[in-house]
Amino acid sequence: MAKDESGFQLTGSGAEAYERYMVPIHCAALAEDLVDRVSVQPQEHVLDVACGTGVVSRCAARRVGSLGRVTGVELNPEMIEVARSAAAFVDQVEFLEGSALELPVPDGQYDVALCQQAIMFLPDRELAVREMRRALKPGGRVGLNVFRTPDFIPSFAHLIDALEKHAGPAAADFMRAPFVMQSVGQMRALFEQAGFLDVEVVIRIDTLRYPSVAHLVRYETLNIPDDEIRAPRMQAALTSEMEALVEASVDDHGVVFPVQHFVVTARR
Repeated sequence: MAKDESGFQLTGSGAEAYERYMVPIHCAALAEDLVDRVSVQPQEHVLDVACGTGVVSRCAARRVGSLGRVTGVELNPEMIEVARSAAAFVDQVEFLEGSALELPVPDGQYDVALCQQAIMFLPDRELAVREMRRALKPGGRVGLNVFRTPDFIPSFAHLIDALEKHAGPAAADFMRAPFVMQSVGQMRALFEQAGFLDVEVVIRIDTLRYPSVAHLVRYETLNIPDDEIRAPRMQAALTSEMEALVEASVDDHGVVFPVQHFVVTARR
């Protein structure tokens, strides 16, 4: 299998934290929107690429019903473990360990291919999109969502600034690195060049809410490969810096920001 060399991997407690915190406050709503946009139907076969802890797979399973099938593919074994646990009683879902760059599935077997908040992490996005097309039946549909750049996501922009100041440029660059999808034109070209038809790109605007600024800092720094960043003194410094930067976004339920995504749908 081809390997994802990007380095953006949540492991162990990181995978569990993703499922426990980010899925209910943000990712579940995005998953519902994604399956709605491609109109997943009963009895269809759905492929969830770079599925993480499986929120899109579980959502799609509710739509395909008992006669449908959902296959989630994920490179990270800790994510797969959490995904299997979360979907333990969903019979029509299976999870396979494998790369989005070399999907462990046959050609032309799926009605729908989905990919949520993962394309930005992949070292060869063009190959990943071609692989999704390969897995689809003729006329099959694809749906994908992905964050825009930090200019359109204040929480990440502020955290990058705080990391630059307190942890140094390497940590800031690591946080900044995956936010590479810059324009509607870039997204459209990615799919048209892979051979997809009827490509539609929509900018979706949501809110991203955390229970507290400290929670935001703790969660969003989990996968930075520097243990010093998770040390209590550094976490306190980052939290203090962020509290000053985001004061206007704090309410009685935590801290909330607008967040923009690209959502792409197309047909094989």
